Amino acid sequence: MYSNVYSEEGFLKARKLIENKEFKKAYNLLESISEKCGEWYYLTGLSAMNIGYYEEGEDFLKRAKFMEPNNNEYLMAYNRYNNYRNDYDRRSNNYNRNRRYDSPGCCCCCCDDDCCSNLCTLYCCDSCCECAGGDLCTCF
Repeated sequence: MYSNVYSEEGFLKARKLIENKEFKKAYNLLESISEKCGEWYYLTGLSAMNIGYYEEGEDFLKRAKFMEPNNNEYLMAYNRYNNYRNDYDRRSNNYNRNRRYDSPGCCCCCCDDDCCSNLCTLYCCDSCCECAGGDLCTCF
């Protein structure tokens, strides 16, 4: 059904714009093409991803892959995106994980983590309260 789609001038021009890293121009050009085939979804997905429309780009790459499951270019682009996203998720989880769980046996007093920060804040608040005649925490 789409045998001549790869030689269509609009898709070739969009590929050239993508190669030149003119992703917004490619995206706008592709939006004006009414033929929505695997090539359209693939190129629009690449353009969308590179201008920051990640969810839309992922959806389009996935659709291109499913429309033409034997197209290795589409499959590789989708897999490359998934690997990048999974690696980002892994890195952000490692970054955000609380450090006290990384080294068993380490109490909060010898690590620079949120527990020490909270403890110092509590101590300062207790000291101020005691200066005013009260006692916020009786254990200090």
